[in-house]
Amino acid sequence: MTEGHVDPELVDVERLCVWLDGLGLEVGMPIEVAPLTSGRSNAMFTVHRGSSRWVLRRPAAVAIERADEGMRREFRILDALNGSNVPHPETVALCEDHGVLGCTFFLMQQVDGVNPAPPLPDPFTAGDQPSVAFAMVDALAALHDFDWRQSSLSDFGKPDGFHERQVERWTSQLASYNGRELPGLDRVTAFLSQNLPVSFEPSLMHGDFHMFNALIAAAPPGKVTAIIDWETATIGDPLLDLIGFCEIWGKATSGPGWPRRSELIARYREQRDLELPSDLSYYEVLYNFRMAVLLEGIYQRSLHDATRPDLVDVGDGAMGFLQRALEVLDQR
Repeated sequence: MTEGHVDPELVDVERLCVWLDGLGLEVGMPIEVAPLTSGRSNAMFTVHRGSSRWVLRRPAAVAIERADEGMRREFRILDALNGSNVPHPETVALCEDHGVLGCTFFLMQQVDGVNPAPPLPDPFTAGDQPSVAFAMVDALAALHDFDWRQSSLSDFGKPDGFHERQVERWTSQLASYNGRELPGLDRVTAFLSQNLPVSFEPSLMHGDFHMFNALIAAAPPGKVTAIIDWETATIGDPLLDLIGFCEIWGKATSGPGWPRRSELIARYREQRDLELPSDLSYYEVLYNFRMAVLLEGIYQRSLHDATRPDLVDVGDGAMGFLQRALEVLDQR
């Protein structure tokens, strides 16, 4: 049994083995558990037993509010995608018995791959940049084409009134911080309230699709092997996913050889065989407004947390996203 510096408060390996045995998963075989990542909301561990390779996902050491519900929700999404052409880690099992690890957690298959964050790792070359970028777009298009109505997600989310809720939701969240004034915020929210999309076709959207939430095959052409971290997924307007991806991807791939934003959008349109609005500025403003609010929350909490002085710099990021939203308005 190997535990690889695993905090026993997060993973009690002996209890995990008993749970796995109860499911008939590599019964009695030696086990290796090692930390994979640990974010503000969730922690992940690789679990190798016998010939099986899994990833365990559980709430972080300091769990956020409704963490168990978040685990169930994310498992439900991934489980619904099993058997589809959406690249994702296939689910193995969900555990809601706190007697095992003290929380709700789930197990999924480990997927091989690397993050497609520029600069691309060896053996990729500059000539592979377009294929990697388009592979990301293709994976997003496959997700948005997933027939959620005919899956176990038919009652998931609230697509009706999706856009009508956005300004109120995010301004209310911002107000709850009791923080600083954000210059230009009123202009941004007024634009969003006055330019709601007339209609949209709801899709399962990831909510945070970018290069660090995807894995690609470790060799060209770099097909996406899995979209990961589904905690913000919902049923909503897929164009918000697309534009959010373009915003983040564009900042990271401003150098030569990468497809331009217009090419990424054209690829998405072709993959889904649909017409897109000629003016996507609403989505650009909404995405950056949302990101500004989220980062402002992290910044405000950091001011009261002496253990995380590094997060104070996130405040500049919040202002940067808000400025980007204002730039979009200035360019209209």
